[in-house]
Order: sequence, then structure tokens, then C-alpha cells
Amino acid sequence: METLLLFVYFLVVFYVLYKMALSLEKRQEDRVIIHLDKEFLAQQTQDQLDHQKDAKHIEASVSEIAIKKLKFTALQLTVNKPKQPVLQSPKAKDLKKQGLSEEGILNVFAGRVYIRVDPIGQQKLRKIPYLSISVRNDTSDMHVYVNWDHSSLEIFEEGHRLIRSTPNMPSDLSQPQIFSLINPQSGVNADVTIERNYAYDAEARRMILASPLIDLEERVELSQMSDPTTDEKNIQPLCTLDLMIGIKHVTEPNSKLINLLVPFVFTLEIEPDQIALPPLRWLLRQVGDRNRPKNSWFWATKAPAKKR
Repeated sequence: METLLLFVYFLVVFYVLYKMALSLEKRQEDRVIIHLDKEFLAQQTQDQLDHQKDAKHIEASVSEIAIKKLKFTALQLTVNKPKQPVLQSPKAKDLKKQGLSEEGILNVFAGRVYIRVDPIGQQKLRKIPYLSISVRNDTSDMHVYVNWDHSSLEIFEEGHRLIRSTPNMPSDLSQPQIFSLINPQSGVNADVTIERNYAYDAEARRMILASPLIDLEERVELSQMSDPTTDEKNIQPLCTLDLMIGIKHVTEPNSKLINLLVPFVFTLEIEPDQIALPPLRWLLRQVGDRNRPKNSWFWATKAPAKKR
């Protein structure tokens, strides 16, 4: 009798844990993280610089930038000054007396251009209307150009013309867009989307944004479901922004313009919440809904009928 009661007790406990696991599984909400392929971005940009003779003094890297306690990821273009004129300047000599190395002195004199695209990082399941682009020109003698018409955005392996959002959008989006010129020690911020996301509002007599650029909730539904029972990451392609950038010395002719098609490749990591209680997590691995067999009396399911 005691053995029977003990068996019934463990059976009831197992059943309760089993139902709790199913309940928790149904309530799980996928979390998403937007990743930027930093290595590809830096390497592809540097390769383009290496193939242009006028760009040998520019280096590309992806860095974590901190400004006023805010941290963000950006492509950094470092514009190095000629070595000997820099080291012979009075300021460089003062820095050398203070113990700074030649490499450190050259780093102080170098100019930098920062290119940042958002959003990246942890995100809620929301609609993203635009990609936000920030370009900061921290050089003392370089002009930076952004050519919007020669930039593009790829979603689901389909390329689209990039449209920069402005307060008064023209009704004819096919007309050329004015490029952005960024002077030394200045910057520009812009929201961009694709051409087909705009529609003409007859009442307001202007173009309005009719569709978001990316609906994260919809993308999660269309993507392969994340499996909470494994540690394997579920990473799906999201979009690719090819941004056409030009850079040259302020006194140089346009023929000296260094052109870069900067590739920002984004992926989406779909990460389900993990059950905190290890026994429930183990139970979910064994009999969770995502492991439901096609033909089982325990689940009261039947295998699909064979096609004739």
C-alpha cells in the first residue's frame, strides 16, 4: 500500500510539474537582439580604402564610442596626418617633452569620422519605422559627403532605393535627392527607409510613411521558432544597408574624392526566455510542446495521414 501511495504521489508531482512546464512554455515571449556584423563592416571598408591610392592614410575600424556617458557602436575612419610635418610641429614637440610616444602624438593629430546606424542591441517586439544614420566629422580639414541616391537597403534579399526622410517629402520620390555635405567639426542625423513605404495622403496633400521599415513581431513569426531547450542561438538575416560615403580634403578638387560603399549588415537573434527552475527546464526538454511527437497516446495526437 505504501509503495502504491508513493507511486501515486510522484505521479501527481510529475503531472503538476508537467503542466507548469507547458504553461510557462506558452507564456514565453521571444526577445530579439539586432546584431551588426562589425568584422565584415571594418574589413570591407578597409579593402576599399586599400584599393584607392589617395586613401592610404585612412584606416577603418569599428569601435565602441563613449560621449557624455552614452556608449554606441560606430564605424571609425581615422585620417592620419603626414608623419614628419606633424612631429616637427611645436605642439608635437611639447607633447614629446611630456613623455608621449610618436605613435601617441600622431594619434592626437589624426582626424576621425564616425558613422553610426541604429537600432542595434536588445529590442522589444515593435515596429521600426526607420534606420537612423548619424555621421560625425571630427576632422579639421576634410569634407564628408553622403550620397543618398547611390545608397541602398536590402531586405529579404531584395534591393531597394534608399529614401531620406525630410519634413516636406516631395510627392515624386523618383527625383534625385540632394547629397549631404558635412563640414569639419560638424555632423548630420537622418532617418532613412525604402521608397515603397511611402504613400500619398490626398487630404494632407503630402507623402506619409504608410508602412514601417521592419516589424519585429512579424519577423519573429516568419522566422524559425527558437528552441528554449537548447543553447544554440537562433540568428536570422535582417537587412543590409549599403551607404555611399565620400571624403576629401577641403582644398582638393572633386576628382580626389574617395568613395566608399559602406556595408552595414544586420542580423536578428531571437532569444526565448529560459525557465529559471532547472527541473522544469529539464522536463520541458523531455516533453515540451516543441518536442511533441506526431503520434503519441500521451499527447493524444495522431500522425498525419499519408497522401494518396
